[in-house]
Amino acid sequence: MSKNKRISDNWLTVLWNISLMFSKISNSRIKHLPLKEILLSFIVISVYFIEIAFDSQSVAIEGFTRILSNVSFDSINPQISVSNSHIYASWVSNVNSRNSDIMFKRIDNRSSLFSDIVNLSNNTGISNIIKLTSSKNNVYIAWEDKQSGRWDLLFRKSEDYGKNFDNVIDLSNITGNVHLHDLIASGKNVMVAWAANENTSSTNKDIFFRRSVDHGDSFNDIIDLSNNNDDSLDPHIATNQDGSIIYIVWTECDIKLDEPICTIEFTKSLDHGGNFTNPRNLSNMMSSYSKSIRHTQFDKNIANATSFEESQDLARNAESQEEINAINPTVFTTLEGKNVYMLWEQAKIGAGNSEIFVAVSNDFGKSFNQAINISNSSGISRFAQGQLVDTDLYVVWSDTLDNYKNFDVMLRKIDANDKAGKVINISHNKGNSVSPLLLVSNNRIFIAWSDDTNTNSILLRSSSTSGSFVTEKKMNTENAGIYTDPLIFDAGNKLWIAWTEYNGIFHKLVLVDPK
Repeated sequence: MSKNKRISDNWLTVLWNISLMFSKISNSRIKHLPLKEILLSFIVISVYFIEIAFDSQSVAIEGFTRILSNVSFDSINPQISVSNSHIYASWVSNVNSRNSDIMFKRIDNRSSLFSDIVNLSNNTGISNIIKLTSSKNNVYIAWEDKQSGRWDLLFRKSEDYGKNFDNVIDLSNITGNVHLHDLIASGKNVMVAWAANENTSSTNKDIFFRRSVDHGDSFNDIIDLSNNNDDSLDPHIATNQDGSIIYIVWTECDIKLDEPICTIEFTKSLDHGGNFTNPRNLSNMMSSYSKSIRHTQFDKNIANATSFEESQDLARNAESQEEINAINPTVFTTLEGKNVYMLWEQAKIGAGNSEIFVAVSNDFGKSFNQAINISNSSGISRFAQGQLVDTDLYVVWSDTLDNYKNFDVMLRKIDANDKAGKVINISHNKGNSVSPLLLVSNNRIFIAWSDDTNTNSILLRSSSTSGSFVTEKKMNTENAGIYTDPLIFDAGNKLWIAWTEYNGIFHKLVLVDPK
């Protein structure tokens, strides 16, 4: 085996080591997941429907517990999507050691009626890594499926609120093995991006794209977006309200090196995905000390920060640019598509710390401001999640801060004009606070995370967008010992929170029906 082929085959191992440095996360038994989703691979979500009045400081759990998944199977890797009054859930059930299938169920938010479980893949191979989205009466789902030794990207759609699904479409039929994908829908437009070998004989991976302009009934030809000799992986898509503008980001790794250097690449389409610009490297925008002056100007708006300290931190980043690895990108855009926000995790090789960065464009992705270090601690900053509200990007992440001990949950808001509030420590706990998720709705902020202080639990805090976090709720049930990786979303002006639950026998999806 050649050296380059060995490096190519092991790129995920290298990224895994980078992303988990000094964190207390065990190795995943499912190696086919993207870096963010590897952290979810042991579990299935336990969803608790918690009705919270948005103008209230209290949290009330009502109704009785329902098991959503089949209790005979271990169920993992869930996805949730909401459209109007309908909530859709999909997950992977391990039918046996050699066979896993994609399961689906719908819930009516108003009546709390549950449909039967539908097996969407129903084959003898391995089905894994789900992306689920919905728009009005349409439900779209894509997953990675291994049949006869090859991973394909499969797709199904429903046009009647998930009651019935059309036949399976193989989206990746002319590419090689699929590695990670993303799915998004806007109006009649459905867009899919995935990483895969160009063909069965190639060793490096490219980013491919397909679009549908007829609600997923048919898809246009495959477009190779990266088309180079490096490894391109972990794509993420954002689009404006009508689907005419598309932004795609991914991680690019130089496989020619024994320890590949990874960057964040960006491309866009202004014609519904017909044509894309040449990819741009957005994580190398701090290549000189002079460029860090803009970062200092940015942080003049931050309480308790000095320009000298900020400048020195940027100078260190600039001097070590060649040794920086950037991973785990996500992208956000406003309704008209003018403002674009890039969020990623960045680490200096060998330093032991990592940071969360944001870059902003105010001209439809034509140019980006200098990358901003929004975590700016000497510890490990990980698990970043964001939500765009108008032109404000809210970001939460876990951070060991300067002590390198336990993780705390941090929050920061960034707007399109490079103005930001101070970093807020939401958890302030003695244990580990990880996997935070946030929801901003009706001028309130809700943040949920997994916490092991005293006992394992899910914690939820909320506040108004202009106030302090004054409401906290610990959510546990008596029949489970492991609670992790919450999801949080709203439907019908209600807050819904989801988390992982394991009772010592199976991972299962559990619902609490609100009354």
